[in-house]
Amino acid sequence: MSEQNTGRGRGAAPQPPPPIPTPDPKYAWPAKPALLGTAVKRIDGPDKVTGRARYTYDINRPGMIYGRMVRSPYPHAKIVSIDLAAAEKAPGVRAVLAWKEPGAEVVYQGDPVAAVAADTEERARDAAQMVRVRYEPLPHVSTEAQALAADAPKWHSTQENTRAGVRQETGDLEAGFKEAAHVVEATYSTHVITHVCLETHGAVCEWDGDQLTAWVTTQGVHQCAQQFAQSLGIPQSNVRVITQYMGGGFGSKFAPDVQGLICARLAKLANAPVKLMLDRKEEHLDTGNRPSAFAQIRAGVTNDGKLTAFDGRSWGTGGAGANANFPLPYLYQFPNRRRVHTDVYINAGQQRAMRAPGHPQGCFLTEILMDELADRVKIDPVEFRIKNAPPKAPNQMWVEYFQQGARQFGWEKRHPTGDPAPGPIKAGMGVSAHLWGGGGRGTQAHVDISSDGAVVVRCGTQDLGTGTRTLVTIVAAETLGLPTSAVKAEIGDTNYPFSPGSGGSTTAASVSPAIRITSIKALDALFARVAPVLGTAPENVVAEGGRIHVKGDPTKGLAWKDACKHLGTEPISVDGQWGEGLSSSGTSGVQFAEVTVDIETGVVRIKRILAMQDCGLIVDKLTAESQVYGGIIAAINFALFEDRLLDRVTGQMVNPNMEWYLLAGMSDIPTIDIVLNNMPERGVIGIGEPPTVSTASAIANAVRNATGATIRSLPLHPHKVLAALEQQKAGGTQ
Repeated sequence: MSEQNTGRGRGAAPQPPPPIPTPDPKYAWPAKPALLGTAVKRIDGPDKVTGRARYTYDINRPGMIYGRMVRSPYPHAKIVSIDLAAAEKAPGVRAVLAWKEPGAEVVYQGDPVAAVAADTEERARDAAQMVRVRYEPLPHVSTEAQALAADAPKWHSTQENTRAGVRQETGDLEAGFKEAAHVVEATYSTHVITHVCLETHGAVCEWDGDQLTAWVTTQGVHQCAQQFAQSLGIPQSNVRVITQYMGGGFGSKFAPDVQGLICARLAKLANAPVKLMLDRKEEHLDTGNRPSAFAQIRAGVTNDGKLTAFDGRSWGTGGAGANANFPLPYLYQFPNRRRVHTDVYINAGQQRAMRAPGHPQGCFLTEILMDELADRVKIDPVEFRIKNAPPKAPNQMWVEYFQQGARQFGWEKRHPTGDPAPGPIKAGMGVSAHLWGGGGRGTQAHVDISSDGAVVVRCGTQDLGTGTRTLVTIVAAETLGLPTSAVKAEIGDTNYPFSPGSGGSTTAASVSPAIRITSIKALDALFARVAPVLGTAPENVVAEGGRIHVKGDPTKGLAWKDACKHLGTEPISVDGQWGEGLSSSGTSGVQFAEVTVDIETGVVRIKRILAMQDCGLIVDKLTAESQVYGGIIAAINFALFEDRLLDRVTGQMVNPNMEWYLLAGMSDIPTIDIVLNNMPERGVIGIGEPPTVSTASAIANAVRNATGATIRSLPLHPHKVLAALEQQKAGGTQ
């Protein structure tokens, strides 16, 4: 039977990467770089720690007023009427608007209904409470089980609760299970978590006639401008979006969203700049989340540890009308496999891309199964994975990472499943693997060199907090032979050359080649002006160590600033764009975890994590490692702490705050060791997402190794650990 590809999440079937196009030798990355691959501190670090960095929340415009949204308290209801009269008359109110019309349905708690703008935040909040909305509550569904029940009410009066995905099947499933000596059959699941960006979503909007300037916390300034223009019915050339600094997005901040569009409309109505930033409760309810994932899996393996068959029925919810995408089975290739998927809709806020969309879920569902299968055939989990890993390729280095990581981690000290040591504190080790795509595209850049030696690089990308501003500076400085202090990077503004949104781990691979190519073009223009002064041709001139000199003879040259003086009143101003051959896609990684579990309290403590990861050419070792640290910490939250809790009866979120929506504290973060595999021959590849994929499953497998109890669902809260231990005592976990 042929396989049908649903496109449900990247990474279901690892493949060797396509050949990397050979770049123009002029633009190739240097063989002996001075800055690339070194540990460069963040260029904007001093601005952030001193408070000079201006986030959207810090923007204050002359005459600015404040916006506030009115949201549905019900998970599902019909709007009977909206009365704005009292709010319009409230003190300080400058504008009000209805976002939805009477007769419309609200389909989750927090669904936007109306908005107000007033001269202070307090008055805006008071006025919002004076908007009178009459609702007709409708039946709702708050869980996947409720939505799937035969007598379940509909999440929307005109739409069904489920949507069937395309069937995936390849090989001969019956023959595969006949070949199997052992079969594991169980249900695995992951939960819904919200984005919890440190900086909340929001915007400051200001009109000058028909020209809109919007300071937005966004992952894509150009994409955001396009959506403003489309929604407001104005030319995109009339929209300027600025994101100077941003406090995290993780996939949730690509668009202006409802709050951005409302902010722009309120500003137009009030004829005044408006700031509309969401509070923490709104963040939890209406700025996206990671969908749940469930799978009933039956899998077979031979006595010598070869996978033979996989049969999975999966489902999950992305909220009100949104899908739940995840690859399954993940990474490991079963020769005979089938998967049938169903999307389930409930009355809750919609999912949005969250750091490696779908992969943490698909990885967890598969990797817990892999440990169970390894135990059935009594093969070490690392050896078992090596036996079933895809063949080695530049983007598929799992076998090498399993072997190298096991040696470095001390895997030989791992005991069989179930710590035999006396006492309530049990220790265990776990392992897991992951992949990601990435790739680069479309970025443009501009470089100016002035007669005083100043270098300004402009690019319409944005820095989510990942270090993009530093990356731009490093690549330009490397190319021009200058220290990073001699280059000024200007980003985060639609007035600068186009760059795509920062998602899919594509930013570094999109931006770095564009900066490299544009900087070389600028350098060529400088050489053309300076070479005659040095008595040679431009092709015989190089830039290095802050000087322009003749190749092979550093004594025949000029300091950078002295060389630039020959530009006179005509500066160099050059445009360039991304080109093939300087970046590529496809990463692989393996993580090891060691934990302790108190079997009397169910509390899991992580002792250490080792991450083996590749990312092509490392531009800045410090920011690359920072991405790995951040991804692992996010995954620790996914594994042990975060959980969006909806009340089954009311449909409301019971923990939409930072007190009861649990996150790791400093004492919860273990020792994290990182091994980056620098592969300059592959060019630049993004690293933002892959490190967050396999951490949770490595931790869960370590808990299993410590306790002997298999926990097939996240999060690993104490009550769940204790329940699994009780079930194990009753003989029910195997």
